[in-house]
Amino acid sequence: MTQPWHKYYPEAAKKFDVSKMEHATLVDLINAAGSKFPDRPAVTTILPTGADTTINYGEYLEHAKDFAAYLRETAGLKRGETVAMMTPNCIDFTIAAAGAFLAGAVCTNINPLYTAPEMEHQLNDSNAAILVIIDMFGDKVDEVIKTTKVRQVVTISLVDFFPFFKKMLIGFVLKTVKKAIPNMRTAQVNFSDALASGKAARRGGDISSYTEGLTGDDTALFQYTSGTTGRSKGAELSHTGILANAHQGEVMTEAVVDKNGDTLLVILPLYHITAFALIFVAGLGNGDHMVLVPSPRPPSNLKTAFENYAVTRFTGINTLFAALMEEPWFNRDLFKAVTFCGSGGAAQQTGVARRWTEATGIEIYQGYGMTECCGVMSLNPVGENRLGSVGIPVPGLEVRIVDDENVEQPIGSPGELLFKGPTIMKGYFGRPEATAEAIRDGWLYSGDIAVMDEDGFLEIVDRKKDMILVSGFNVSPNEIEDVITTLPGVVEVGVVGIPDEKSSEVPMAFIVTNSDAVTEELVIAHCRDALTNYKVPKRIEFVDDIPKSPVGKVLRRELRQMIVS
Repeated sequence: MTQPWHKYYPEAAKKFDVSKMEHATLVDLINAAGSKFPDRPAVTTILPTGADTTINYGEYLEHAKDFAAYLRETAGLKRGETVAMMTPNCIDFTIAAAGAFLAGAVCTNINPLYTAPEMEHQLNDSNAAILVIIDMFGDKVDEVIKTTKVRQVVTISLVDFFPFFKKMLIGFVLKTVKKAIPNMRTAQVNFSDALASGKAARRGGDISSYTEGLTGDDTALFQYTSGTTGRSKGAELSHTGILANAHQGEVMTEAVVDKNGDTLLVILPLYHITAFALIFVAGLGNGDHMVLVPSPRPPSNLKTAFENYAVTRFTGINTLFAALMEEPWFNRDLFKAVTFCGSGGAAQQTGVARRWTEATGIEIYQGYGMTECCGVMSLNPVGENRLGSVGIPVPGLEVRIVDDENVEQPIGSPGELLFKGPTIMKGYFGRPEATAEAIRDGWLYSGDIAVMDEDGFLEIVDRKKDMILVSGFNVSPNEIEDVITTLPGVVEVGVVGIPDEKSSEVPMAFIVTNSDAVTEELVIAHCRDALTNYKVPKRIEFVDDIPKSPVGKVLRRELRQMIVS
């Protein structure tokens, strides 16, 4: 059935057919990229100082095979077991992910800024057998390793692929001068030794037996996302789902895709589904050069990347674009090679988008997506960019907008946004009840309230769920409440999101206490011990009562009405 938005599809999008994708699994994609583009630059790690190192696709594939052999032959990983990766953007991350897929494993990406309790939850919930972690956060392993099923820890470094003398120098500065690498008591194998062990084990031989019989329906990734029920849940994503989402993004932007390979500045973290599927996986398929930035904060960390590379495409969030324009080094000439800027994860402010276009001559194309659909679900088409809109549904997805009674709403009327298609998750790993609530009759209930215009362009106008959106990351108010209620003297607590210029939203906590010892400073310090920084409340208010429903549910709408600016 032809929909009104189909007229805005590029030709490739009109021909989208998941059954005719070039690759059936991520294993096929990885092998093809290494064979098809052996001499093209594949991935670069660039540090804030401008120090960088690059490997090509041929080297990339060999390293990935070595790591796969290490996992299976040395570490004893069994097919279908989970490899957890807790690292920022760097060459090692991409090799570890590819190697895990070639080994027949399921991956799970952990935010490297997670606290030890958050990390422990994901390791246990995903049944992780192997943990690949950046050495800068190795001390967290010591806190949790004994309460997990992890059998082997592999440590990586930002300087692993740098030339010997530069590696030694930068490593010395990081460990001795900046004290950025803590001592780690847990037994570990460093990434270089793991690759050497794998190379010796496979002796250049074929490792295809590791993934014999693998299909697109098999699980590739447990991607964790916060929800309204507290602790994060693992969205079970298939090989087909991830590949299809990467392909959807590519066909929607075909007008600005360089078939000879783009230079992608990878600013968004690869442990987030947007960057993983739409940049990393899509980049492998096109033979792109991915320039990896370990941390975009402060924005000055990006200066040398823009100076040293003719970046053609990059994706950010609203706060990044706003911050870049305030940098003293910001110069239109640094962006002269850019053909596409994407925005997602948080609402793109129209004012920021307009100022960016005036300053650079480049439009920002906003999209919308969810972890549960492997990434993007709608995107503004190139040449038909409508600010304030999250675009039109990507090819292959069906869309409905319904009211609380599941009645379809007419054009221009708000309702909950539903999606169905090949990228929808298989479910929440080990959570059948949560899965049944999120997916009904094959439709993913987004929890977002949207309006569609007569051309099929969508606008997100509200959220049905209580999740707080902080710089593109979903934060569960229940999780924050659970932490605060463990503090002696706290009687009740309710958490909501409040608007914030820099982060879109930030958490605010309302607390009922029976002790003068419970102060704002104490609550925040307590939260910092258990929660990663973006989940820590930025505002605390002590109240006499928390509004609740007759069954005791926190009435967050009433809490928001209590906020006094």
